[in-house]
Amino acid sequence: MTNKERMLHMVLDDKKLQELYDYDETEYEDMYAAINSENVVVASVARIIKLLDGSTDESDQKKVYMTVFNYINDNFIL
Repeated sequence: MTNKERMLHMVLDDKKLQELYDYDETEYEDMYAAINSENVVVASVARIIKLLDGSTDESDQKKVYMTVFNYINDNFIL
């Protein structure tokens, strides 16, 4: 398991998030499964972790923000 996958599991293991966004963390053993999830919240968290990669550079953070923002807007049906 990679560090990114460990971080993903730390976030997805949160019981409150699981209840609010109706997902089962055991379905996401790796980053690929999470990024390709039909659950927009799970896929968004995975994208943030993968793309940010620990960077503190503001331009990197803005690119990640825009990528995730666009993904959510394209995939989240109200």
